[in-house]
Amino acid sequence: MSEFQGFASKDLKRRPFRSVLVMISLTSVVMSTTFIFLFGNILLDVNSFALARALSSSMGMLFSTFIWSILLLVFVLGAVVVSTTVSLEMVTRRRDIGLMKAMGTLIDSIFDFFMAQSVIVLLASVVFGLAFGTLLYLAGMIWIAGVMPGLQFTLEFPWLQLAFLAAFYVLAGYFSSQKPIYDTVQESPSVALNPDVGSRVRRTGFLDGLGLSFRIASKGIGRRIKGTRRTILSLFLSFTIASLLWIGGGVVETTSQSYMMRSMGTNIIAVGNPDMLNQYYDAYSFDGSALNSSFNFLAPTDMINDSLVTELQGDLAVTALEQRLIIFDDVQEHPGTVWNEELQQYERIGQERQGSALLVGIDWTSTLSDWYYEGFRVNSSQQVWLGGALANTLFDDPFVQSLLITGKPLEVRAQAFDTLNGGMTAILSLTKLQEFYSVTGCNLLLVQVDSYDDTVLNRIEDLAQNYGLGIYTQQAVLEENLQAIHAVWILLNPLALMALVSAFLALMNYMLVSIFGRLRDYIIMQSIGAKPSFIAKIMIAEGLDVGVRAGIPALIVGTLLSVYALIPEAAVPTLSYLPLSMLALFAAIIAVILLSSIPVYIFFMTRNNVTVSEFSS
Repeated sequence: MSEFQGFASKDLKRRPFRSVLVMISLTSVVMSTTFIFLFGNILLDVNSFALARALSSSMGMLFSTFIWSILLLVFVLGAVVVSTTVSLEMVTRRRDIGLMKAMGTLIDSIFDFFMAQSVIVLLASVVFGLAFGTLLYLAGMIWIAGVMPGLQFTLEFPWLQLAFLAAFYVLAGYFSSQKPIYDTVQESPSVALNPDVGSRVRRTGFLDGLGLSFRIASKGIGRRIKGTRRTILSLFLSFTIASLLWIGGGVVETTSQSYMMRSMGTNIIAVGNPDMLNQYYDAYSFDGSALNSSFNFLAPTDMINDSLVTELQGDLAVTALEQRLIIFDDVQEHPGTVWNEELQQYERIGQERQGSALLVGIDWTSTLSDWYYEGFRVNSSQQVWLGGALANTLFDDPFVQSLLITGKPLEVRAQAFDTLNGGMTAILSLTKLQEFYSVTGCNLLLVQVDSYDDTVLNRIEDLAQNYGLGIYTQQAVLEENLQAIHAVWILLNPLALMALVSAFLALMNYMLVSIFGRLRDYIIMQSIGAKPSFIAKIMIAEGLDVGVRAGIPALIVGTLLSVYALIPEAAVPTLSYLPLSMLALFAAIIAVILLSSIPVYIFFMTRNNVTVSEFSS
């Protein structure tokens, strides 16, 4: 192929605007998808966040699943858009291939000539696209540092991922350019010289009722069936990614916040030893510290007096009470056995790992918390729920193993969503925990009130002080955690924006190729008196036809995935969130379509010196 590179490069220079247009289009698409891929990967590195200890244990799985879903779509999007652009460019060269065949050029020479052109354009575009995408990625890192000052960078540039993206794009473009060249060289010169690429003309379109310009656009799209289908697919992926980031991000954020509120409860006033409360809620905060064994949780003077409970129950502002026993101690995984069907023998699961965890004893029938959990409900005092970090770091398979507390095993029934102590938490029966440590009573009292009122807070604080205890208003920690969750999901906004930019570039490239492929038609319209506004309507109509065909299914798919696939027990901020978000996204899609039509129309009206041959198909 090297012997044809010189001729191919000269031919590209002969068609300067068309060559630059294709390179700009490819470069822009590679740039945007590279940015999304690299920026999404940095968001996966949850250990770089100051709040990573709690986030990685309880929210990290939700966050990672969401980002991986986006990255998978971006990966497919990059392949589709690059292959579509390169393939569409080769489709527009059918007339040139037909002329070369008519002149007697060998098929192999024609194939090598146009493959050399596609490789030149592809390699140059990928190099520039990766470079500009990396610059955007670095700018995004600077933006993250400004939004979240607590962020700690690892300063490890993803060279391997960048090389993988480059190879992937080159291979996708290389193989996609072969088919249209091969198909055309197998045709007779008379067929190749036919400007109508599609095998049929669509008679009607779903927007034809809007006027003559839309009917003309429908006929034009029908003659470009091969390029239209791929463009619709790439637009569909771009709009789906934007929908998932916009709608799905809001759903996952709201659901995560719901999980948080369900685990902590709302309008809670905690009563207990002031030092214990400070450590306990510091371990609940995203930017706090994990518990340690420096505090004696079982001091007799710190136990809740029954008379204090009675007095608080008589307070009209109190809606519910819950007594808990919290202890920080060493725990151990207990191995389990499972039957291996392949080996036809029992297999031992577990390595008897040891660790430390916060043990929370509750009354399962009257707890104020309503944890989201994966597993089964507790129906025996011999069963326990584990926090995310404890289940993931201490166990191979917690559901076939047991947790040892003071050497006594408890069956693991579920993994609960709770950020307390970074997820290094075990929740079990209050009576069983009291039995394990030979204590009576509780050391933490949760008081739920209608609302935080200074009079109520002062009254409860005075009662607690009468028993040598203090209070802690939990709502402040809850609101800080909710704000931290919101800050994390804000980081996804640049990804949604770049997904729309990618759709804009893909649609603009399609319209330029499609419209200037029919440049003669528009010149004839102008010559017989068609107004510029009428030609502009045709261009906008074609963009609307293609964009809406991709956008509406993308909105539906994105919404369904956001509600039913991204996160269990999905919650939305308000009843109007989904319809309003879909309307806002649809408006954004229409804006992308209209904006992509503007440069096409401006070029058509201002660049009269461009030869028709540059865009002939």
